[in-house]
Amino acid sequence: MSLSRNWWVVFAAFLCLVFMFGVPTFMMPVLYSPIIDEFGWSRTQVTLIATMKFGAGAVIGLLFGVLLDRMSIRKIVLFSGTLSGLAMIAFLAIHSLTMFYIIGLFLGLGAVGVMISMKVLVSRRFREQQGFAVGAALLGTSVGGTVTPTLARYLIETFGWREAAALMSAGIWLVALPVFLWIVKDEDFEEAEDLSGESRDFSTVLRQRSFWMLAAAVLLIGFVDQAMSQHFVLYLDKDVGLGLAVAAGAASAAALISIFGKVGFGWVYDKLSTKGVMICYVLMALAVLIAIPVQGSFLLGALVLTRGLAHGGAIVDIPVLSKHCFGPNMLGRTIGVLTACVTVGFAAGPPVVGYIYDTQGTYRYAFMLLAVMSLAAGAAVLGARPVYWEENIRKPAGGRSAGASEPAPAP
Repeated sequence: MSLSRNWWVVFAAFLCLVFMFGVPTFMMPVLYSPIIDEFGWSRTQVTLIATMKFGAGAVIGLLFGVLLDRMSIRKIVLFSGTLSGLAMIAFLAIHSLTMFYIIGLFLGLGAVGVMISMKVLVSRRFREQQGFAVGAALLGTSVGGTVTPTLARYLIETFGWREAAALMSAGIWLVALPVFLWIVKDEDFEEAEDLSGESRDFSTVLRQRSFWMLAAAVLLIGFVDQAMSQHFVLYLDKDVGLGLAVAAGAASAAALISIFGKVGFGWVYDKLSTKGVMICYVLMALAVLIAIPVQGSFLLGALVLTRGLAHGGAIVDIPVLSKHCFGPNMLGRTIGVLTACVTVGFAAGPPVVGYIYDTQGTYRYAFMLLAVMSLAAGAAVLGARPVYWEENIRKPAGGRSAGASEPAPAP
């Protein structure tokens, strides 16, 4: 595949991540306040939907990793996108906590399926510029995060929270799926015919210390990142007292800044590999610590800046770490398993922080825990050696030019 066509694939992945991942993910924190007001549920109960969503995603992530090595990516993305869109429409039927959680399960299945698919698709297309290309595709989540909180607030005030969730599924049906199916063809992602050798290789990956250090690192940072994402608007709205409009605006601003985090840290990862990821995780800890005393415009601005940059970098890490440490031949399974690990963190973070708040009446202790976990993740990622990056990317053989794409998988 030519390099120019590779970037069209990145564009298709970008749109999928805007509408199939970004919008469903970032609409949820804005929905929490009106849902709490209507039903009287606690913060732990409401944010537990993130656990349901990401818990389902952790399990299905293992399956998707295998399927991406065996099936057409078009079929997987069509299934995942349809599932996400139908789940958003199903918000119209929410009148109980049970239904709320069931819909969360289906949102998780669709979102994780799309995220893994896009990371594998783009990672297989690029060599030296993998981090930059993945970051460019993942700008879709930032665009979704920038637009969605403000749009969701407007739709909630105009139509109600149920109708708002359903209306925001329109981008999946009208933009993301049609464009993806038009640009990405089956020949871009050949079906694998013989994975026996890859299975043996992957079993050796599971026996490596580097793999388990990465698994621990991404689980910890996933816990922190999603806990902050799900509680960010609630904290600024009700605890800091800024109001929903300002809190939603801050969330949108952080998502906008994460655009620079994704592309910027993607470039840093290409140059520094695991050391660059460690820098991102330390910045995540700093953002959490700034949140504790946030009062006034200066600290709020510092929080939005550091939170946005760190969140952007944390989204790009798994595909880069997978390829840098274990090579391109088993990306589907490696990214799938590590995504399952980070999704366990996604599932655990919001309810644990919600429980700490409900029992202590403050976020202070929860935020201190999150800062420690971020630093522990940074230490863990340094325990993994980026063998493929050291031998094939940092010092590419044969004078291969930077930005060259990976050869297409053999039919």
